[in-house]
Order: sequence, then structure tokens, then C-alpha cells
Amino acid sequence: MHPAAIAFRDPAAVYERCGIAAARRLTLEPGYDTTVVVPDGAWKPLPDGYPERFAPSIFTRDSGLIELFRVPDTVFDLHTLTALVHTLGDPAPVTLGDTADEPGQLVTHRDPATGLLAGLHVDNHQNLPYAARETARRRLCVNLGPGSRYLLLSDTDIKSVCRTVHDRYESHHPRTADLRLFVTLRRPLNVLRLRIDPGEGWFAPTAVLPYDESTEGQELPSVTGSWLGHWDRGVFGPLI
Repeated sequence: MHPAAIAFRDPAAVYERCGIAAARRLTLEPGYDTTVVVPDGAWKPLPDGYPERFAPSIFTRDSGLIELFRVPDTVFDLHTLTALVHTLGDPAPVTLGDTADEPGQLVTHRDPATGLLAGLHVDNHQNLPYAARETARRRLCVNLGPGSRYLLLSDTDIKSVCRTVHDRYESHHPRTADLRLFVTLRRPLNVLRLRIDPGEGWFAPTAVLPYDESTEGQELPSVTGSWLGHWDRGVFGPLI
């Protein structure tokens, strides 16, 4: 699977809403897990020709596709969003709940066991091994506003990470600790930052591609609802 297969029609739309920065390790920072991976904050526009690097190929599975979309106007709160999600083709989507995030946060996702910020991480609800990782459910997330926010995506997938940091990666169950070791070993890692405005959402293979969200630089809080499911590509019209 391509490490970051983003569905888009217009490269100019990708340039308009996406930036790139290097990743760095953050250690012993209050409110964070002991060691986490975060963007270094030096956001730059995408280099010329960069969106084409992430274009889906004929080998990209639906489960490996990143899609941005706008929800219908009939969705205006979590109740109407939940009703919509149950019409998208997965008969039993997994509810991940809702979050209300204040503006100005470098990353937003917290370890449910500790309440500490996790930094870039992979979802492990199914705890699939290396060989079966691409079969995981995709994450669906919608920004209900009132503020905008960002989807953060690693440009290196967790299977590539595992091949670097483990000798016997074929039998390994990938996890966030692998990504943290990868960055500790000073392996190069970049982060894409895609703006998600109110009323917009995304699908992403978050069990394969390390990710987080951010409200850095925003002035208003934002509420999200999230689910995991097996959804076909194109259930919404493309946003970009």
C-alpha cells in the first residue's frame, strides 16, 4: 500500500490546504506521554510536484485511501452525524465518541488509559499483525466546528517503520512505540498538515498511517465525531 494515498482531483486544492514539516521527538513534556513524536512546527508549502507523490495507484485498496469530504447540509450536530454514518455501508461502525478541543493545541489525541497527549500514533483497536495491517478499518472523523482544525499524517507508514526497527517484523504487531523508536534513531520523517474546516471530514487508514489532529493557530474550539468502519471509496463527493 502507498504510504499516503490521498484522493484528489486538483493538485492546486492540495497545495492550498496542505503544509509539510519535519517530525521531532518530545520527551518529558508535561501533559504528554513520556516520549512522543510531534511536528517540529516549521511548516512550509508543499514542494512543486509533491501532491503527485501521494496519488492513489491501481494497487491502492479502499482501506488504504485518505479521502477528504464535506458532509451534507442536513448534518449539523452529533445526532444527525451519527444517523448519517449508519447509512454509509458498514452495518456495524465502531463509535469512537466525540471530542471538544480548545484552540492552540499542537496535537489533540490523548491516550485513553492515561489522559496524556499521544503525539503521532497508530490506532490499534484491532491489534492486527504486520501481514494483515491493511485490512484494518478506516477512521472517519468530521469537524463540527465552530473552528477549523488540522489532520496530521506521517509520510511513512507503520509497516515501513517496522521493517526499519525490527529484525523479525513479519510476526510483529505494529504499535506507536515503533514510530517513537524510529524517530529516536533519527530516521527521517515528515508530517503533512491538512486543514479541515467546519462541516468537513476525512477517512484515513489510521491503523497503518501514523496520525493525529491539531488546533494550532486556530482561534475557536472545534468538536469532532469519529468512527471506525469498512467503507468503500467515494461514499461522499471529493472535496479536493
